[in-house]
Amino acid sequence: MGDFITFLMWVLTVLLVFVMVVGFDRQMMDKNKKRDEIMAKRKEMKDKIKNGEKQ
Repeated sequence: MGDFITFLMWVLTVLLVFVMVVGFDRQMMDKNKKRDEIMAKRKEMKDKIKNGEKQ
């Protein structure tokens, strides 16, 4: 019975670590996506300014 409880503890630990890693990756992906969107908007603004100066 003790071995079974130890096995369950290992399974729970592995699942917990897996969930934390997946959640952390998802948060980082969201942050990177927001940053990329901001960078794209800044680039658009710079392009508009450059095109405005040429005309």
